[in-house]
This record gives sequence, structure tokens and C-alpha cells, in this order.
Amino acid sequence: MIQYTCPSITFADLIGEDDSFLQTKNRAKRFAESVHPVYISGETGTGKGLFAKVIHYESPFSGGPFLQVNCSAVSEEELEDKLFHDSVLDPGTLFLDEVWGLSLSLQGKLLAAIEQGIGPRLISSSSVPLRERVENDEFRMDLYYRLNVLNLPLPPLRERKSDIPLLVHHFLRSGDRDIYVEPVVWKALEQYEFRGNVRELKNMADYMKTVSDQTTIQLYDIPPALREHVDKKKTKDKKNAPASLTLMEKEEFAFLLETIKQLNEKGEPASRRILSEQSKNGKSELTPQQVRNRLDYLEKREYVTKGRGRAGTKITLEGLRFLSSLKNHIIQD
Repeated sequence: MIQYTCPSITFADLIGEDDSFLQTKNRAKRFAESVHPVYISGETGTGKGLFAKVIHYESPFSGGPFLQVNCSAVSEEELEDKLFHDSVLDPGTLFLDEVWGLSLSLQGKLLAAIEQGIGPRLISSSSVPLRERVENDEFRMDLYYRLNVLNLPLPPLRERKSDIPLLVHHFLRSGDRDIYVEPVVWKALEQYEFRGNVRELKNMADYMKTVSDQTTIQLYDIPPALREHVDKKKTKDKKNAPASLTLMEKEEFAFLLETIKQLNEKGEPASRRILSEQSKNGKSELTPQQVRNRLDYLEKREYVTKGRGRAGTKITLEGLRFLSSLKNHIIQD
């Protein structure tokens, strides 16, 4: 609920290389050098508390204590005792986590303390848009503008998905050893929404690391929520894909899958060049680039697997089922 200290961390501990994250990190560095109040906004699990701690330890106030108060999880009496007695006289940083949880009564007392010049530097955060609460008369406008001097919005994980592999490797790492992650697991992670953001990703990484053999993360090691998402997507793809395609697209995919199937049965490679050449005898002639684009579509849905060199493209069991479904839809059309 209320914490007075935290392990010292730096901006180097904030992991991410996505442009949106790097821009946020650079802005936080500038804010750390200031004495003005910082307001950190963002969804649950985006790292608001972590940024607050880094800003404290990289600021002129780092020699003092870091007092973290979860305003939505402690009683009003405890909050008032901690905020408006001797603790606010200490130099350092006062971090008001989920500041939206303050009652109107405490909001008024906090505003008065700010106007009197309290000792610590103020950092606040909220996963609930404060502006909306101001408009609904649930948060004081004058306090909102006192806290929201330096605004630091944190990007959700869905806007920085390129950082998922970097974060997962960091969470999975044990000493100097890396745990290998199967490509199908990366694909599942990239397609997941992560409403709990980085915190949810860390939870999943901890789960996979615990249930795996500590050397490889395979599809059966993923947590139930992710597995349920994968199963639902497969069902949706199988059910809706043929119906959502145009007749020409259905015919092109059916041709490619049927040709790949025949080449696989003969033990011959199904390369883009060969598929393009054979398409000249069909209804639609496809260039090697067009073949590549359509194979990418099929591979994403696990209807084919693409190998290097003479291995070529292979049709999967799901691909055979999809081919049968395509043929039925073409007859109906």
C-alpha cells in the first residue's frame, strides 16, 4: 500500500527499442532533471511505477526517500496520516500512484499542502483518464493542473509489439543462458492483445519459464489465456476465411494448395518459380512476387510451411482441410 524505499534503478533498466518507447524514455530523462510535478498516464501494466522510480533516482531528489502511495488501495485515514504529517516535510519524492483514487476531501487537503510548498517532489500516475474524472466532477480541476505539469503518457504494448521478443528474452534469461523460443510461440505472442501490457507479458514469460524444460519454450508451454486465444483464432480462420475471400482469391489459393500437394506427393520441390510457371496453365497467371504474397497468407494461417532450398513449400493437415473447404465454396459460388 505505502512504500518508503525501492531498489535504485536507472534508465538503462527500462527495456525497449521501439520508437514510441524511446521517445517516452527520452522525455522522462528530461523530466528527471526538472523539479516540476510529473503526471504519468497509461494503461494498467505499462510501467508507470517503474518510470516514477527511475525519474526519482535520476533526479536532484535522489538523495531523499521515495514514498509510494497507492491512492486507490488504502484507507482515507491511513492516507491522511501519511500524507499530511511529518512525511511530507522530508525532501525526496512523493509518488501518488493511481491518484484518481483520492477522495474529494483528500484532494482538497493535498492541494492546500502543495500551495504551502510541501517538501518532496511530486509524481502522480493514473490508469484512469483524469480529464474525464474532472469533467464528471470526481476530481478537482485545480489539483489536476497542479499535478499535470510535465505529462508523460506511456505507450501500451500493442503499440510497441516489436519490443515483445526483447522483453521476453529479458524475462526468460537465467544468468548467462538464453531459453530458445519456438517460432510458433512468437507468432502466438505477436497476435495476442495484452490488455495487461508488459506486466501481463512478464506473467506469461514467468509461466512458460516455470513449466518448460528450461531450454526450449514450445507451444504446449504457453499459459491457458494465450492457448485459448490461439484456439479461438484458428477456429475463426477456418470458419470465416473461405467465405471472406473473393472467387478469384479462392481459385488462386485452391490452385496453389493443390499444386503444392501434388508436388509434395511426387517428392518434388514446390518453389515460387515452379508455382508461378505452372500458374500459366491455369485461370490466373501469377508472378513469383504474387506467389510469395499468397504463400505468406497461407503460412500465417498454418496452411503451409515454407522451407529453404530444395525443401520448398509443404502443405499441412490444416492446409488440406482448407483446400477442401475452398473447393466446396468455389462450387457453391
